[in-house]
Amino acid sequence: MQNRPRSRRVTVVGARVRFANTVADLVNVSRSGTLIRAGDELRLGGEWPLVLELLAVPVRLTGRVVRRQPAEVSLPGGAALQRQYSLAFKFVNPSAEAQAALDEVCSLAIETGER
Repeated sequence: MQNRPRSRRVTVVGARVRFANTVADLVNVSRSGTLIRAGDELRLGGEWPLVLELLAVPVRLTGRVVRRQPAEVSLPGGAALQRQYSLAFKFVNPSAEAQAALDEVCSLAIETGER
């Protein structure tokens, strides 16, 4: 099995993701997947329709859960959010339009030096 280099991940400040009836924080995104923080622990291997709020037009695609782990989220004053999870999704057969939007977001972030 050949190892391919991992796609560069970028942070998009204020980006959100919607899936099911949930709105979650988008931690980072690459051309091939995304990492989010949510209150739901999803089944590994499960596929979900995702709406990434990255640009003026939402990016719609399907993601497969490839990693999940509890996430510690601290609030001002030392309070902690309960039941938060980091969920990694791999995009499944993104449309040409979705891939173009991901390419644009990742290219813009790389050009401005964001990670």
